[in-house]
Amino acid sequence: MNKQNTTGCKQVLTEISKTRDVFTELEDFFRKADENISNDPDDPREGIGRFPGLDRLMFLIPCVINRLEEDISKSKEGENVASIIEGLQAIKEGIHSVLTYYLQDDVEGAINLLSNALSKIDKLCSKKSQSGIRVFRDIARIAPDFQIILDMFEGFRENRRIRPKEPEINTSWSPECWLDYYREQARLEEPLIAMVDAEGLSEASLEKGMKRMMEESEQRDKMMEKRFISYKLMRSRDAIFSPEHPERFLDLSEIPDIKDEEDDDDYEVRAIDLRYEEEEEEPPEPWASSLPELRDWNKITHESSFDDSELCRQDFEDDPVYLLLNPFAHNLFECLKQDDLRRVEKGRREENELRSPLEHYLIILALKAQARISSCGVWAENVGHEAPRKGVYLFAMECMERIAEAVERFSPEYLYHLATEARNIKKQIEKILTENV
Repeated sequence: MNKQNTTGCKQVLTEISKTRDVFTELEDFFRKADENISNDPDDPREGIGRFPGLDRLMFLIPCVINRLEEDISKSKEGENVASIIEGLQAIKEGIHSVLTYYLQDDVEGAINLLSNALSKIDKLCSKKSQSGIRVFRDIARIAPDFQIILDMFEGFRENRRIRPKEPEINTSWSPECWLDYYREQARLEEPLIAMVDAEGLSEASLEKGMKRMMEESEQRDKMMEKRFISYKLMRSRDAIFSPEHPERFLDLSEIPDIKDEEDDDDYEVRAIDLRYEEEEEEPPEPWASSLPELRDWNKITHESSFDDSELCRQDFEDDPVYLLLNPFAHNLFECLKQDDLRRVEKGRREENELRSPLEHYLIILALKAQARISSCGVWAENVGHEAPRKGVYLFAMECMERIAEAVERFSPEYLYHLATEARNIKKQIEKILTENV
């Protein structure tokens, strides 16, 4: 081996050492986290868990590094040194992305690091070694697991985007502070509400809010499609991977897809992250373009609320404000449905035409207030006082006033009674608040 090859070999070995150090840091983090959990009698978890994809990389990355060392020791040519170093740096960035998420709780930073790493890997995948060095093929084989993690990070980012920062449980927030929290939550979740708040109630703001709502719905559909692809990719790789023999996985020429007949409901992802993002499947949004019957939504709320707090399982049907909101929401939906049928019969609307921005706005407000009632008891129990519940009641009053104003300004006269009903409910909620002071 000539002097130039020797220098290149030393550079690669130095980069291997740096990559191994970063991987050891990740291993140490998980080991300490698992030890802390096992030593905490109040923590029910068996361990911190690993992301799907990452659980496999914890076996594959050391194998990739070891194989590279082995190949370099046998090779007499120092070829592709720069590319090999770039590949190792991409692996390091991938590992750093996971550490950034866990240690700094920085989803955006993790996404940037991992996106950059995958971009480098994409460029390296076309390279081939003439001297039997397997690193480019090995990196291409582990790249999909990094992609699975990236898809998960992007889901976390979207999840956080539509949620305000949760209040500190030990903070003595007033009902008005909780009202601000619920307002912000509604703005982040609902483009229609955000647009009306920003520009005032008008036909133009409703149209713009509806347009943004449809755009975000399309983005969610695309994200769900990506998640489905990641899920299938995860299953295929899980089926063929053995932790006892990671080198066999790297040597595969291709990963076979799981056939449809092998799909079943018993499959579970082998490892999940138990520390931050335990996402539950959310019920379908009742303000989607094809609105389901309210009885279906009400059935779902027994099992899950639209709120992001944990343990939203409490019985809320006896809440006095919920008892006011629930029949009103039914009545509002039925009136809008009958109005819709009336316009279809008169030829003013196509049968399968999307519901109007105003209809969406009214139903969002009615259901948003109702859904918040279903989970405020959890917050009240956590903070030890009734401010969260009173904040929800104030939020419900605002929703009723918004409905009344929108109906009076934009609905036909035969629907004006909905405005009257909304304001009557607002007065009754105000009375309930006064009696509970």
